Amino acid sequence: MAEHANPHYDPDWAARITTAEAYYTRAQMLCDAAMGAGFGSPGHRAALDRLTAAKNELAAARLSQFPSIAEYAARRFATLEDAEDGFAVIPNFAAFTSIAQVDEACERAAQHRREGSLEYKTRLPTGQPHGLTAFGEETAVISTWRRFGPVDTGIECMVTFHETAGRYHICLAHGWGSLRHNSNEIFRRIATQLARESIMLLRPAAAPVFRPDGHRQAQNRALIREVNALAASFQFYRHLLPDHGLREQFSRVDMGWDGASFYDPDWSAAVYSTLPEALRAAAAMPSPTQLTHGTAVLAPGG
Repeated sequence: MAEHANPHYDPDWAARITTAEAYYTRAQMLCDAAMGAGFGSPGHRAALDRLTAAKNELAAARLSQFPSIAEYAARRFATLEDAEDGFAVIPNFAAFTSIAQVDEACERAAQHRREGSLEYKTRLPTGQPHGLTAFGEETAVISTWRRFGPVDTGIECMVTFHETAGRYHICLAHGWGSLRHNSNEIFRRIATQLARESIMLLRPAAAPVFRPDGHRQAQNRALIREVNALAASFQFYRHLLPDHGLREQFSRVDMGWDGASFYDPDWSAAVYSTLPEALRAAAAMPSPTQLTHGTAVLAPGG
C-alpha cells in the first residue's frame, strides 16, 4: 500500500524546528518574567497568548519533518507507553490518510492502554469536588507551567489561578517527589513568592513590607495591615500527579502567614475525591521541558 504524503512536510524542517524552538524558549522566558509582575495581569495574559502561539508553531514545525503520514504515525505510536499486559495492537501506518486520523487513533490507543494500566488505576475521577467552587469556571481559570529556581536545577510546576468571590485560588501541580526531600519548605517558598508577586501587583506600595524585617517595623504598620488582609484572601492547593504505584491527589493546603511569608503547610486540610475538569486539562499540557526536548505530542495545538 502506497503511503500518503504529509501535506505539512517541509524539506527545510530542521532549520524550521531550530527557529521554532528558539522562539518558544524566548516566549517561555517572557512569560516567566510576566508572571513575576503579577499572575493573571494583562501583561501575563498577553505573554500567555504569545506562548500559545509559540507552542503551536513548534508543534507545526515538528510535524513538518515527516514526508509521509505513515512516518508521522509511527513516531506518534512509538511514544505510547506499553500496555500493562504487554499486549497492544499496532495499526497499519500506511493506511492512515490524514494527520487528524492518526491523532484520533493514537488517542484511542492511549486511552485503551490507560484503562488497563497502573496509571489509570491511580487517577482521580474528574469532576468538581463537593463544596469547592474554585476552578469550576474553566473560562476564568488561568494555567501555565512555571519554573521556580535556576534553569538547570529549578522545579517545574503547573500553576493554576482562579479569582472568584474576592478570593485568589492557586493550585500547584507537580509529580510525586519533584519537590525533593524538603517538600514542605519548597512548597511554602513557592506559595510565598506567588502571593508576594500578586500582592505587589494589587498594592505596589507594599514593597517595604517585603524588605528584610519590613513586616516588623512600626513605620510600616498601615501597610502591614493591608498586606495581611490581602494574604488572607489567598488559598493554595496541591495536585500530585499520578505515578507508578502512587495515586493522584488533590488537596487544599492551609498555611499560616507571619506578615511576609507563609509557614507550616497543612497537607490534610481537605483531601478531595475528584479533580476539577480545569485542573485535569491543565495537567495534560506539556511542560516546557517536554516541548524543548520534543517528548510532547507532536500534533499542532497538542
